[in-house]
Amino acid sequence: MPKFDLYPPELLPDGFRYPPELIDIAASGEYVPVGQWWFIDANSKAGRLAYSMRGHDGRNLIPFAKVDDGRGDVACFDGSDRSGDPVVLMLVLDESGRSYSYRNFQEWMKAEAVNS
Repeated sequence: MPKFDLYPPELLPDGFRYPPELIDIAASGEYVPVGQWWFIDANSKAGRLAYSMRGHDGRNLIPFAKVDDGRGDVACFDGSDRSGDPVVLMLVLDESGRSYSYRNFQEWMKAEAVNS
């Protein structure tokens, strides 16, 4: 899998820290595929678009992955979380009213690998 860039500190909320697992995945490009999800490269057109939507519904979101299965959901970290193990909040763009989240990045990876 290709390496990808995360958003740099100057674009992140003060005190926000990515989970170490995602930092390692981005730097190495080595990970088990997560179904139809792909990681967002911060320096790509998709990365810039995802970043521009981070406050879409009033939440402080840090996008990191998108699904290509018709839903168009974007997996985001809670930008207000300073723990280094942030909650994963879903940005649902299809106006369906769906809402879901995961306790952290590891839970998201496990759940989406099973759901795929």
